[in-house]
Amino acid sequence: MSYYLGLDVGSASVGWAVCNKNYELCKFKGKDMWGIRLFENAQTAATRREKRANRRRLQRRKQRIDLLQEIFAEEMSKVDSTFFIRLNESRLYLEDKSEKFLYPLFKEKEYTDLDYYKEYPTIFHLRKELIENDTFHDIRLVYLALHHIIKYRGHFLIQGDLDSAKDFFNTFNTALEALCDELEVDITISEKNKAEFQTMLRNKNLSKSEKAKKLFLLFDINNNVENKNSLKEKEGIVEQLCKFIVGNKGDLTKLFLMNKENFEISSFSFTEKKYDESIRENLDNELQEKAYLIDLIKSLHDWNILADILHDEKFISFAKVKQYEKHGENLKQLRKIILKYCDKKIYNDFFNNAAEEKGNYSSFVGNLKKNGKKYNVKRCSGEDFYKELKGILTEIKPDEADKEILSYFTKGCETRNLLPLQRSKENGVIPYQVNEVELNSILDNAIKYLDFLNKKDESGVSDKDKIKSLFTFRIPYYVGPLSDKHRDEGANVWMIRRKNQTGRIYPWNFETMVDLEKSNQRFIERMTNKCTYIIGEDVLAKNSLLYTKYMVLDELNNLKVKGNKISESLKKSIYNDLFKQSAKVTGKKLLEYLRKDLPELSKEDLSGFDIDFKSSLNSYLDFKKKVFGERIEDKKVQSMIENIIRWITIYGDDKKMLKNVVSKEYSKDITAEELKNICKLSYSGWGNFSKKFLKGIIGADEETGESFNIIEALWETNNNLMQILSQRFTFREEIDTVNNEKVGKIKKISYKNVVENMYASPSVKRAIWQSIQIAEEIKKVMGKEPEKIFIEMARGENEKKKKVRNISRKEWLKSIYKNCEKDIRERFLEEIEAKDERDFNSRKLFLYYTQMGRCMYTGELIDFDSLIHKNSRWDKDHIYPKSKIKDDSIDNFVLVKKRENNEKSNEVLDAEIQTKMQPFWKILLEKGFISKKKYDRLMKKGDFTEEELSGFISRQLVETRQSTKILSDIFKLIYEKSELVYVKANLVSDFRHDTIRMLKSRRLNDYHHAKDAYLNIVVGNVYNAKFTSNPVKWLKENKDKNYSLNKIFDYDVFRGKSKVWNADKTEGSIKTVRQVMESDKILYTEHSYCAKGELFDASIKRKGENSNIPLKSNLDTSKYGGYNSPTSSYFALIEFDEEKGEKVNKKRNIIAVPLYVANMLEHNPDAFLDYCMKIKKFKNVKILYPKIKKNALITADSFPMRIRGENEKDILLKNNLQLRLDNRNAETIRLIERFLNKEADYEPNAEIDKIDHKKLNSLYDVLTDKLKTVYVKRPANQYKILELKREKFVNSNNLYGKMKLLNNIFTLLRCDATNTTDLSFIGAGKNVGSIKINKNTMCKSKLFLVNQSITGLFENRVKL
Repeated sequence: MSYYLGLDVGSASVGWAVCNKNYELCKFKGKDMWGIRLFENAQTAATRREKRANRRRLQRRKQRIDLLQEIFAEEMSKVDSTFFIRLNESRLYLEDKSEKFLYPLFKEKEYTDLDYYKEYPTIFHLRKELIENDTFHDIRLVYLALHHIIKYRGHFLIQGDLDSAKDFFNTFNTALEALCDELEVDITISEKNKAEFQTMLRNKNLSKSEKAKKLFLLFDINNNVENKNSLKEKEGIVEQLCKFIVGNKGDLTKLFLMNKENFEISSFSFTEKKYDESIRENLDNELQEKAYLIDLIKSLHDWNILADILHDEKFISFAKVKQYEKHGENLKQLRKIILKYCDKKIYNDFFNNAAEEKGNYSSFVGNLKKNGKKYNVKRCSGEDFYKELKGILTEIKPDEADKEILSYFTKGCETRNLLPLQRSKENGVIPYQVNEVELNSILDNAIKYLDFLNKKDESGVSDKDKIKSLFTFRIPYYVGPLSDKHRDEGANVWMIRRKNQTGRIYPWNFETMVDLEKSNQRFIERMTNKCTYIIGEDVLAKNSLLYTKYMVLDELNNLKVKGNKISESLKKSIYNDLFKQSAKVTGKKLLEYLRKDLPELSKEDLSGFDIDFKSSLNSYLDFKKKVFGERIEDKKVQSMIENIIRWITIYGDDKKMLKNVVSKEYSKDITAEELKNICKLSYSGWGNFSKKFLKGIIGADEETGESFNIIEALWETNNNLMQILSQRFTFREEIDTVNNEKVGKIKKISYKNVVENMYASPSVKRAIWQSIQIAEEIKKVMGKEPEKIFIEMARGENEKKKKVRNISRKEWLKSIYKNCEKDIRERFLEEIEAKDERDFNSRKLFLYYTQMGRCMYTGELIDFDSLIHKNSRWDKDHIYPKSKIKDDSIDNFVLVKKRENNEKSNEVLDAEIQTKMQPFWKILLEKGFISKKKYDRLMKKGDFTEEELSGFISRQLVETRQSTKILSDIFKLIYEKSELVYVKANLVSDFRHDTIRMLKSRRLNDYHHAKDAYLNIVVGNVYNAKFTSNPVKWLKENKDKNYSLNKIFDYDVFRGKSKVWNADKTEGSIKTVRQVMESDKILYTEHSYCAKGELFDASIKRKGENSNIPLKSNLDTSKYGGYNSPTSSYFALIEFDEEKGEKVNKKRNIIAVPLYVANMLEHNPDAFLDYCMKIKKFKNVKILYPKIKKNALITADSFPMRIRGENEKDILLKNNLQLRLDNRNAETIRLIERFLNKEADYEPNAEIDKIDHKKLNSLYDVLTDKLKTVYVKRPANQYKILELKREKFVNSNNLYGKMKLLNNIFTLLRCDATNTTDLSFIGAGKNVGSIKINKNTMCKSKLFLVNQSITGLFENRVKL
């Protein structure tokens, strides 16, 4: 029997359905063959990668210290043989030390650690002493200073020497020039004002806000300003620049002239903790090529902080000692003032208490001294401290003698330069060059009395030079891990040693031991991203000549003039005359260029791009202007440039390596000056496509028969890439052929063979593997492959990041009208203000105000009173007819006179209307009432072309998203006999809404995934039969036929002589579809697994904080703290003896098996038994069932649940019974869901929102009854409290409160991991319903483990 398979694939679910050609569900063992499979969304490796990077950073820091100790070891042993032992054991209690000395640093009676700290209160005092004084110092003092410098080196973000790091003008000029170039603005500042800028930035007597305002005034903004808007934009850019530099919050939307929707967080300061944690990383995606500007601006902010820290000192130690002295003096005076004018409680709370008051002195410095002991205290932010201190100081009424000092402290709170700290977040801006200067000075002095520092080894390297190399050494990222210990076991190692070089690699012999070029080549082979379309092919560098040409042509081929695509010859002229001459092609430049031949052209006549072109030939221009000049047109030179750009991208800031590689490869082809200029260039990032994809795939135009590769097609035609990959050309078939040859036939279906090496995100991989397993099980049941597979893949979280409205329609309209002329502003603003927020949900009303109250086709004033009545003279009209394109967005709607709508043709607008109304439409566009897209549609000339019509159809049928392409490519390889059909979600949604009128509720249950999979078959099959898989070809063959995308299901649809859709309203296909959709006999399974990953919560618990996993073996957790919350991998059922008085009872428990224990089982089969007896303290343990996976399905007294976790007393579970309701109550749930999803700040309206008290009261009773009957065995069932509180619910007049409560009750009935809810609206608990069963009672229930196949068509039960 042939069958169809439908799949609805999401990031955490797969819905599936199997039916015959009449859309009837197939059956297996009495079960309807459709279901849902749920699984946890796979996470990216970002968190693991971040933790791994931190571990490596700490490991490498420790390795530096170990090597420093090796260098000092021999000489140190002559002075103090146990010094390093004591130092390394300094954290241990005396009884745990191998050397029983009280003090870790000095063991002599005449000079103890107390003497040391008295002489050198901070490490910077010692460093200062060793720099200033070249007379003999104890070797231990020299080591301690070097230890500190080697441990805390500073960042390596700045190239060059210390002068480069401290050069304000170079940093400032670079940032301002880049900002002006990128944003195409002319912002200047005189040399005199630059010097003033530097002085002002350093001014300690100004607050940040005052600084920002004064810095703003130093710029020359008014030069060459065309209009008020340009002036306002310039002022906004400079204002935000100044805010960011001084450390205040700036706004990226005003800095980059971009919409707020482009950013997750658009307003922030560089001092915020989350800037480094998340904001900066997000900016790479949000700003893309412009992200480097943020780093340049931050470099100015960092320069300011560094200048403050150094305070005009050459050495940081000198500056830090001054800070220490200032802190002490400030503290002494502050204590005196507060003690004199405030009561003792305020004084003690501020200075002597542990941070109950969050901004007190103890929390500011991070410690508290009490009774001669020092305690660590959770630190507060500087902002909280200065705010708290200022609050105390402003209450003081000082004597005349103290007014000056009080004013000093008050001002210091505002400028935040009081009580400077030695250790603060600001130290993160210190570059390594600052510490390097001190290291060299200390070593230069130390070699005068420590002779061993000059001693050289057999390679001729002195200990002094070894220490210097320790400080400056960084492993190049293209070399990677230096240990090749596990290379043969598949470890992530690619470093290659030089020939015949064995032994240990040190910083000072690194380049002798490691073959950098071969290691780099191996790195490139391993790490370069792979092509989106051609399997296994390396992608091009994002700035390669070929890739930038593709980017420009792909964008340029969308350009339209007066609604029509430009000719190929004009496109080529624009490319040569603009893009090959200018780094940034703006809309203004393009307009000026086109006006040479078309002087009447206005900017509104241009469309297809967003204000300015985003792509450019930047690398072509760099090499032409800065390196090779006209030689760049030589093909041989271009080939050389491609390799150089690739190397620049790979080596990043490693200019030495770049220079070596380029000179070695092209020593005869480039001059020394050219090489120097090449090394100044900087490129980053990789494209999505390979050279083979752009140049190596030959396809044909099926209309003309012309053959070319993709880059040639982009050049010779005016099609963009997606159009070139459409059915008009044969590129898709050629790509499939190439990939099939590379992959070959899949012989065995396994994760490793099919999914593991895919270039896709973890969530896509997981969803694809679940889909394949489902399809394989169905194939096994049905005995053959499906005839057709219908796929719809939901968008992932990243793809869902659409531009959402961040302000309401009402606020948006108000902001637009505020910029209008006075008469218009006064007329409409008052009306808009008087209306409720919800009124603007009416499209008619919203369109009325976006059209300034006029008909869009005639310009007549619209009678507002008649507009809001049902039989209004005014209609909403689709600009592009809905019969041709399914687009119900605001950009395709206008409000017009009903008669005009009826007379409009089924094509574009009449030229007479366009001529008459263009001036009005242009005003609406300029003022921001309508978008450029809407304006272009209104001005569209001529009838739709075949290409446009087929494009409209293709948009409904052809899926272009990469995740869907990956899934379909794999299914094509596995199921060669099946036809694959893509289905777009909007088609199914329209079918639900318009044809069967059965809208879904995601809140009710998860069955909608299966129902969508079924509808994918129905809708996909009808569209596929109607338009075939090639809409271009279909349209050519049926161009004279009338068709409507909006009425596909109103007529019978045939494929050949076979009817695939019977349009009869009573006995046709729709009857079958409705019957299936009304059924809830849907199979439901979830993914169960053994957890991997972190062994435990990585947060270290202090002693006394209930930690049970030691930091290291043999470290007592009661003394040193440790880790808590071990990750459980799975569960086990055990039996053990429980003593009750003199009785010994056999008891059974389900307990979690920690991941670290599970990992030990391979080497120690008794590891879990040991854990049970030694850690859990169970006696005479017997393992009854060794492995119950996480999220496994169990039934306790017949109620199905999934096991999720445990705590000391309970097993934590979740519900596994999907809620089923009749259509009437399901519709109420959908209405509640719809309203709450709006997150509206207005109350629901019974008439508008179609929700009233009767419906809500009825639903309350139904849900209570469900809990009392079907869910009666659910642990923590709340039906009794719901019955008890029913009267309170029914009597409430608060519609919104009732809806929220019902939504919370759904939580008790859903199959989500979160199952606690808030019932406080009716006076019940705020956090009730958690599903957990006490371990002592769980195994007394009738307990079964239910093993399900992936579809649920097969299952068995095991009694526990």
